[in-house]
Amino acid sequence: MRNNSHRREYVPLRQLAAILGAAVLVLALVDGCSKSSGAVPVHGHISYKGAPLTKASVTFYPSSGRPITAGAPEGEYKTELVPGDYTVTVDVGSELPPAYKEGDPAPPPAPKIVLPPQYSTRAQSTLKATVSSDRTEPIDFDLK
Repeated sequence: MRNNSHRREYVPLRQLAAILGAAVLVLALVDGCSKSSGAVPVHGHISYKGAPLTKASVTFYPSSGRPITAGAPEGEYKTELVPGDYTVTVDVGSELPPAYKEGDPAPPPAPKIVLPPQYSTRAQSTLKATVSSDRTEPIDFDLK
């Protein structure tokens, strides 16, 4: 007769993975609920020479941390930002012809708005934004 007192019980790998996954999820939810990012809603308009920019995006660069990019398909953007000072850039994408489908031959280059570097390059940007926790008014960018 064998002595089974030294026999170890093993938890199946799947069961262990499920337990660890649940623990990580619970910790993430608890941590996420206890910490607030402090971000506030921000919105505004982007225009170039008086006309709204279509197919545009705006990027907010904080003094430290990751930049936040928001789409502005019809010249209006919405995002959330942590209060602080930002350097801002605006990019404009090219527009495809209305009947263009993926797999079609490449269309001829469409006229594209090319913004000057003082709007489109972080190092040269003259666009600035200050976000405060009580800000409710739009942050508009009227590019000349």
